[in-house]
Amino acid sequence: MRTAISIPVMPGQPNQWAPLPTATRGARVWGLLAIVMAGATGCAHFTRSLSRDASPGDGRAYVYGRFTIAAEPYLLASNDATMGFRLGCDDGQSYTIGFTRQPFVQLISIAPATCAMTDIVFSDGSTIVGRRLPPPGWRQPRRFAARQAYYLGDYEAATSHQWKVIATELRWALTSEENDYADTTQDLFSTYRAFAGIPTVDRGFVSAPPKAKPRKRPADIPSPSPQQVARAAPLIDRTFRTTAACEADCRTGDCVAFRNDGETAMTCIVYCKGDGDCPSGFACNAPAQRVESPPRGEEAAPPLTGICLRVPRSSIDAPSGERE
Repeated sequence: MRTAISIPVMPGQPNQWAPLPTATRGARVWGLLAIVMAGATGCAHFTRSLSRDASPGDGRAYVYGRFTIAAEPYLLASNDATMGFRLGCDDGQSYTIGFTRQPFVQLISIAPATCAMTDIVFSDGSTIVGRRLPPPGWRQPRRFAARQAYYLGDYEAATSHQWKVIATELRWALTSEENDYADTTQDLFSTYRAFAGIPTVDRGFVSAPPKAKPRKRPADIPSPSPQQVARAAPLIDRTFRTTAACEADCRTGDCVAFRNDGETAMTCIVYCKGDGDCPSGFACNAPAQRVESPPRGEEAAPPLTGICLRVPRSSIDAPSGERE
């Protein structure tokens, strides 16, 4: 029996994907303008994820994320249908990231280049049976530099089928697209141990805002301004280059951005009412505590109080009778 795919296309949207009228945020469906018979467009070839014991190479860049698909089984057989995101690069290379049944973090090695998503491909498990253009925003070129890892997003999809008189109709839908940069990067480091600490960059195609972990700041305390954070950061002494690195270390506080020597950096703010709320080596600068507050600058905003500041080592090392 022949296999075909046929997915509705929204009116006025030829050769582009579009949300279904009843779709929730992030849910999209792909389609072709006509039924395409299996085998018409070539063999399925997806770029393999690195093995867990792989090590970074000096002349390679890396992309990572989760690409997961659920497949409705056939009556007497498994359904091997899948899909993939194809990246085309200005050095002539291309990479197709295949969706897998398990939601593990894929890490793919690429040559440093400027690349863009050129196609979304659909496979019945052995051949590519259809292609679609990605949304316009996903086709924007992105630069991938050597010895850096670039997060592309977390995606979940589903494929189903329907028996027809002379063919089996396959259908694909993207059921979830999330920016979970912090957690996925942490999983990357724990899964691929040799890559722990490699610089990471959020280059996701996801249109949804990044996932945020629950805020630790008490509801009655206003959000600090960037100027307040910049003045407090040297006393907090927990500065990170990336959100992922901050989130991995800042379990009991909030990661907040500020400008550091002209670059965006992150610091970990832990709110407190007393020293007992602070990690080891830190003290609370709440009004009742005798801990130096960040200096007041020319800005009108007052210095932050009720946060944990690092205790100077001279204070930690001094005998108890010598401390003030």
